[in-house]
Parts: sequence; structure tokens; C-alpha cells
Amino acid sequence: MSTSTTYRVSHRALLGYWLLIPVGAALYVAPEAPFTLLGVSAAAPLKSALSWAGMGVAAWGLLNVAYQRLAHKYVIDSDRVVERHGIIARRVTPLHIHHIRSTEVNQTIMGRLLGYGTVEMSAAGTGTSEARFDRVPRPMDVMAAIDGYVSNKASAKGGE
Repeated sequence: MSTSTTYRVSHRALLGYWLLIPVGAALYVAPEAPFTLLGVSAAAPLKSALSWAGMGVAAWGLLNVAYQRLAHKYVIDSDRVVERHGIIARRVTPLHIHHIRSTEVNQTIMGRLLGYGTVEMSAAGTGTSEARFDRVPRPMDVMAAIDGYVSNKASAKGGE
């Protein structure tokens, strides 16, 4: 019986979308605030439009966070790694552990500061990445887990 580990997109990687929610909510609750800060008054239709725009911005942020978290799932077990994308339309990319030849971690400056990154796996005979775990938390730990499974599989195969 093999145990598997599941990863999803890091909450920290979605910081931009998370920030849209309170900004939109503030604009919805107080649409006159930008005008008050500028020292001018706004017409009622403009305040109403800003209020609706604030609701839209907050909803956009919330929907994007939900989609990114639900639509991207990455699974590592002793036999393979699986990359799954999509909710309605789905793309599933399995890669058997014994085919993995290298793993690589890519992190932006923001990713380094917030603790997320992308883990790419290359298979035998290809120069490109076969599977990518985008914006996962603790990417170095994810890479170490994959490398551990790869080395265990290689040592088990050598011992047969």
C-alpha cells in the first residue's frame, strides 16, 4: 500500500487575488472614500457605480482564489507524480517515478520571500519538463520528496 502526498497552489502565491477581496469590499461599503480623500464630492450615480465595481472586484478576487486552489492538484506517491489541472475540462499528466531523471525548483523573489515556487520534473530522453507543480508551498521539500522516491525506486530496482 503506497501513501501519497497531495499539494495545491500555495495561498501565499495568490496574495494578489487575496488583496482584491478587502479592497473591493471597502469600495463597496464606502464608495465615497476616494472622493473624500481628494476633497471633492461625487454624484450619486458615480457612487453607485463604484459600489457595484467594488463588489465585482471582491467577487473576482474570491473566484480566482477558489479556482486556483480547486483546479490545480499535484500528487506524489511511490510509483508516480500526477499533475491535474481543471474543474470542468481536465488535463491530467502522470509521470512514473522511474522515468524522472531530474527535478528543478524555480522561485521568483516574491516566491522566495513567501515560501512558494515551481517544481519541474524532466523525464528520460527529453530536455523539457514533463510535469510542473506550479506555485506549491515549500518547493524544496517537494523536490526532496520526489528525489527520495526516485532514489528509493532506483535502489529497489538495483537490488532485484
